[in-house]
Amino acid sequence: MGLGVVARDLQLSSNRFFQYTGDLVLVMAALVPLAPLLALLQLADEHLPGGLDRDPEQPASRRRFLWLLKQTCGLVVLEVLIGIGGISSIRLLSQFLAPHSGVLASLVVVLGGFGIAIWLVGQLLSIPLLIHHGYRPLRAMEHSRKLVQANRLQVLALLGLLLGLNLLGLMAASLGLLFSVPFSALLLMASCRTHTPGRRESRRNMLPT
Repeated sequence: MGLGVVARDLQLSSNRFFQYTGDLVLVMAALVPLAPLLALLQLADEHLPGGLDRDPEQPASRRRFLWLLKQTCGLVVLEVLIGIGGISSIRLLSQFLAPHSGVLASLVVVLGGFGIAIWLVGQLLSIPLLIHHGYRPLRAMEHSRKLVQANRLQVLALLGLLLGLNLLGLMAASLGLLFSVPFSALLLMASCRTHTPGRRESRRNMLPT
């Protein structure tokens, strides 16, 4: 039984304490998968050629995973807060315009949803960049945005490839995900490699950074 199911059951309780506990468990359900995801991406990063020299401010290797986990949690929380703020702004603006013009209110919702979707795609590589370069959350978000802006078609192709691979994995009673998810991690981390001329282990990157 997953944490999401437990959170849902607690939120349906008439006891306010259990409802608040359900909200807390729901947050935990969203953050718990970050640890295995981070471990998988870090493993892919270590087994791909063309690694970079690490930032001297980063902790030693034995504490690196915990440091990355803390930075990734901060990144996810920041992105969620920005997303919630964007959705709330669109909702308030559409509610304000609805009594005056239903067309304008609908246009705000459509354009706002499109803008949020573009922003989400722009953050596709933020976690892989954080892992590979050892960035802080804000720097990873900015680098991901610039990288996606400079390589729009390649990123759309990468996104389509990732979706297609994992949909194929779901078709085989979800057992295919055991192969498609690790391969997706390799693709994401390979997109963050830097091509360095003169280094034999360096390979030309799908998205040159």
